[in-house]
Amino acid sequence: MAKVRIGKLASDFDVDVDELIALAKSKLAESMMTGRSGRSLWINEDGQEILEKALDVPEVVPKHYLGRVTRMAPNPRYVYAYISEMKLNVPVLVPKNLRSRMSQKTIKIEAIKDNVGTSFRYVK
Repeated sequence: MAKVRIGKLASDFDVDVDELIALAKSKLAESMMTGRSGRSLWINEDGQEILEKALDVPEVVPKHYLGRVTRMAPNPRYVYAYISEMKLNVPVLVPKNLRSRMSQKTIKIEAIKDNVGTSFRYVK
């Protein structure tokens, strides 16, 4: 799979283009979308998989970001990553065995919102 135009995805998924654009902007990282907004929007392979899941149950699929690991946290289960879309350095839950190799790497992050606040976790 390669990048696909949002209009083609809308016809493949049998959904309205404007609805799919709104869903893509609410669930995908900016780096997963290229081109200008509207019908000239292109979605990469990772974004296509997330959109396919989000069409079935949009409430379950969290917002995705790309972040750069800036430093290790005192807790061995976390690292700090800078998310440029939010302009924030946030703690991200990661597997302990991968933590030591993540310094200065770009990783995919899910933002999970609940009644307490927002938490972030690493996505493979």
